[in-house]
Amino acid sequence: MSNKARTAQAGVAYVAWQLARRDWEVLPASETKKRSTLLKVKKEGISSAFLIQSRAFSSQAAVSLGKDITGPDSLPFDWMAITINVRSDTPTCFLLNRQDVIERMKQDPHGPLYWVDPPRYTDPRFQRRWDALEGLIIT
Repeated sequence: MSNKARTAQAGVAYVAWQLARRDWEVLPASETKKRSTLLKVKKEGISSAFLIQSRAFSSQAAVSLGKDITGPDSLPFDWMAITINVRSDTPTCFLLNRQDVIERMKQDPHGPLYWVDPPRYTDPRFQRRWDALEGLIIT
């Protein structure tokens, strides 16, 4: 397994652990091609499940969103969990809902890819935002 794959796996494990300790049920979202990093999350008393995309890095890094992003509905997740320093003793996770991602993404000037750069997601209001999931503010 490559370092990149181990880092992604560590990110999924960290996000799943944070959610499970808050009584969320975390399952792989098997209907997607990125099933290793896309999680289906549900909780008793919450009407429907939602998807969290886990992205993990050993340090701050730009997050690739792919190409052909036309609006909020073209993103295959409701929330994105970006974990930095994931393979250290002090990982930091930033939780952005779909609208947060749309507002912070930018297109590569030399190609079709869209990105969210660290200065755009490392805002302290997104850090350890696990309680925001309780309100299920999915936009």
